Amino acid sequence: MKKIWINLLFLLLIGFTFYAYETKSIYVGLGYSRISFNDGIICVVRSKPASVIVLTSDGRFISEIAIGLSYPINAIHRSGMVFVSDYYKASVLVYTIFGRLIKKINVGTYPTTIKLDKNKIYVACSGDRSVYKIDTNSLDVENQYNFDSASLYFEIFHDKLVFLYYFDTDKTYEVITTDQKRTQLRINNLRTPIRYFEKNNHAYILGYTDGIVVCLKDGKEIWRVNSSDFAKDMILTDDYIVVTSLLESVATMISYDGRIAKKIPLPHPTHRICRVKDKLVFLNHLPGQVYVYDPKNSVVKDLDVGTYAIDMVQISDYEIAVLCSDSGELYILNLM
Repeated sequence: MKKIWINLLFLLLIGFTFYAYETKSIYVGLGYSRISFNDGIICVVRSKPASVIVLTSDGRFISEIAIGLSYPINAIHRSGMVFVSDYYKASVLVYTIFGRLIKKINVGTYPTTIKLDKNKIYVACSGDRSVYKIDTNSLDVENQYNFDSASLYFEIFHDKLVFLYYFDTDKTYEVITTDQKRTQLRINNLRTPIRYFEKNNHAYILGYTDGIVVCLKDGKEIWRVNSSDFAKDMILTDDYIVVTSLLESVATMISYDGRIAKKIPLPHPTHRICRVKDKLVFLNHLPGQVYVYDPKNSVVKDLDVGTYAIDMVQISDYEIAVLCSDSGELYILNLM
């Protein structure tokens, strides 16, 4: 009998070891709500009091940028410089990673979302319904793309700008190619487009409110699938499209021929998703948890993080960084 209990305890310890992911917590301060990662540098942003904290990928503090900021919205690192969109200053402010201001680049009013593609920075400006393209070498504005209404959502694919008309019911998205050719499309009965991807000459677009995923080829609809409403995020894997929901405690796996292949039960609704090697990682606001789904055995492992886990980014092949606004913590999770 004693030998049996020893063997059971040994097996139990093996199981715990298998799921014992390494977790590290770094206190950054209350109220930081946006995070980015690029070129080995993490940036976390707080709008009020205005602050951008710059850290290494293992969470070591480099600097805090505060001087010269009014109301920062997003920040991203590129080649030793930090680009910050400042909502009230109608500009992108460029700093060294140690906090010295290099240049103020004037853009449109109310700049918000920043994206990086190669050596170009793109910033959406709500005030003049534009996206500005900035060269990260010259630090000059290269182009201004005007649209029919404002949006926080756009994507860059193969040097192509895809603008999502989130607040406009008459249009769905607009594509601008490198030769400045513009194509505007409307998808019937798809509201609030929030995510857009391309794969194998097909486009996939997600409508937030109704959780509709539409597949298109050459701008024409091939199929659509209804997932759970209030679908906040979507990714494409080798075999499936995976969609989260703020309404239901599930994630929906959709095959590339337009079928719901599986619904993954989760402990709580989730708003962010990323893929780490062969695992799917979901983020929950409250109570503040990370759910790691292994498709090999369909097991979901939940990991507690800080209060109001607002955003996450992948920082290495096996690591993610999770920003917790209310507890002021940055978690680094190794999921190897």
